Amino acid sequence: MSYEALEAQIRAIPEEYFPEVADFLDSLKCRILARQQTARPRRTLGGYEGQIKIADDFDDMPEGFEEYV
Repeated sequence: MSYEALEAQIRAIPEEYFPEVADFLDSLKCRILARQQTARPRRTLGGYEGQIKIADDFDDMPEGFEEYV
């Protein structure tokens, strides 16, 4: 929506409702600010490659658990 179209809609609103419009705009600005502050950079596949080591026997059955399988 263009600014001109938005301005036309605002001009159609009676002035007595302007405080409500202003409150809504303040609320919207707060929501936008909150999203910007919590936005995290997108993770990339393989970003931790080489930083995490898994033991060679990770998939082996732990001792004493054979009877449960």
